[in-house]
Amino acid sequence: MMKFYLSIIIFLSLVFSSNSRADLLSATLEYNKGNYLSSYQEFHRLAQLGNRDAIFNIGVMYLHGQGVEKNLTSAHSWFLLAADFGVDEARSAARLIEVEVDDQEGLDRDYQLLNQKFSYTIFSRDLQPIFSPIQYNDDKQPKRTYTLDAKYPQEAYEQGQEGWVWLDFDIDQSGAVKDVEILDSFPDNTFNRAIYNAVRRWRYEPYMVNGKAQIYRNRSLIYHFTTFKGKRYQESFASQKREYQKKINQLIDSAEQGNAIVQYYIANWMIADEHNATRLLKFHWSDDNAGSQLLLSSASNGYSNSQYRLGSSLLRGEYTQASRQKGLNWILLAAQGGFIHAQYRLARELLDRQHVEFDQEKSQRWMKAAADNGHFRAIRDLVNQGIDAKDFTSSLHYLKLGLKQDDSHPDLLLAQAKIFKHQGQHALAVKKAQQALKEAKDRGWYTQEISQYLQSLN
Repeated sequence: MMKFYLSIIIFLSLVFSSNSRADLLSATLEYNKGNYLSSYQEFHRLAQLGNRDAIFNIGVMYLHGQGVEKNLTSAHSWFLLAADFGVDEARSAARLIEVEVDDQEGLDRDYQLLNQKFSYTIFSRDLQPIFSPIQYNDDKQPKRTYTLDAKYPQEAYEQGQEGWVWLDFDIDQSGAVKDVEILDSFPDNTFNRAIYNAVRRWRYEPYMVNGKAQIYRNRSLIYHFTTFKGKRYQESFASQKREYQKKINQLIDSAEQGNAIVQYYIANWMIADEHNATRLLKFHWSDDNAGSQLLLSSASNGYSNSQYRLGSSLLRGEYTQASRQKGLNWILLAAQGGFIHAQYRLARELLDRQHVEFDQEKSQRWMKAAADNGHFRAIRDLVNQGIDAKDFTSSLHYLKLGLKQDDSHPDLLLAQAKIFKHQGQHALAVKKAQQALKEAKDRGWYTQEISQYLQSLN
C-alpha cells in the first residue's frame, strides 16, 4: 500500500509539471522575471474571465508602471474592481491613492468606465455559477436502466493506479448509447478502453418530447476507477498521510498559486469520495463545493477543459443551478480556445430552435471547425446535414472523413445509401442500407429509421 500512494502522487506531479500554458501562475512567474508586457497581457485576458487575482495584479502594474505607463487613476480603478471581487487589500490600496490624487471626479469616472467591461455585476450575470454540493434533479435527463461496470485493467490494479475518464456520448431513440468519445483521462489511456467497452452497453429510458422518442445528445460523465479497500485503507491512512503530505502540499500550493491544469485535475479528483488521492486532498479542501470552486478557478484561469466542463454543468444543472446563458458563455470560451468538443457542443446548442441563440450559420462554422479537427460526431452530423440540404458534395467530403474513423458506422452506411440513390445507383443503395441495418442491430441501436428507408427502396 505504501508504494501505491507514492506512485500516484509522483505521477500527478509529473503530469502537472509537464504541462505549460498561460494562466495566473505562469503570468506571475513572467512578472517576477521582469517580463512585464507579456505578464500584463495575460493578466488582462484573465481579468475578462473574472479572475480577481489578475485584476488586482493589473492595479499593481499601473501603480508602478510595469508593462504599462504608470497611471494612479487606472491603478485606483483596478484596485476598486478587485475589491468588488473580494480582494480585501485592494480597497486599502485604492484609499492610499485617493489621498494622493485630488481629482476625485476623475477617479470615479475612470472606475465607472472600467466597470462597463469588467464589473462584478457583469461577471455574476454572465459567468458566475451558483454551486450546490448535490446534483440538481433534472427531469429532462434520461434515466439509466442498465449499467455494466467497467472492468478494472489488471495491470493498473496490480500497480495500484487510480484514475478517471471523462467522456461524452449520444443516446438514440431506443435508449442505446452511441458514438462514445473520450474527452480526457488520467492517467492518459490507462482506463479508456475499459470504460469505452462498458458504456457502449449501457441503456437508458428513451428521451421523450411531446410523446415522441428523441436523440439525447452530449450526455457527459466522469467515470472514476479506484482501488479503495475500506478497512485496509483506513488502517494505513494516518501513516500514508504523514509520509506524502509534502507531495500533497506541493499540489495544493501550485493550485492556490493559480496553476490552471493542477486546479482542473484536483477538481476531477475531488468530485469522487472513494479515491485515495481524494481523501488526502480533502484534508485541505474540506468544503462540499471545493471541487466545483477549483473547477471555476481553473476556468477563470483560461483552461479550456475546465471551461467546457463548467459550461456543460451549467447547461445540465449538475452541482450548480442551471443557467443556459452562463453555460453557453463558458462553452464559447472553450470553443474559442480550440477545445473541439466545446466547438461541437456549441454548434449543437445553436441549432436548438427553442432558444433565442438559434443560429444556423454560426452553428455550421463551429461544426466545421470541430469536424476539420477530427471530431467524429461533428463529421457525422455534417454528413447528414449535407444530405438534408441536398449538398452532396459537402456530404461526400465529410463521409470520407467519417469512414476513416468507423467504416461500418450505421449512420454513415445509411448516408452512403442515400447518396447512391441520388446518383441513381439503386442496387448499391439497397446494399448499403442493408449493411446499415445489420450494423445497427449488432450494436443494439435504434433501427426504425433505417428499416423505413430500406422499405422505401423496395
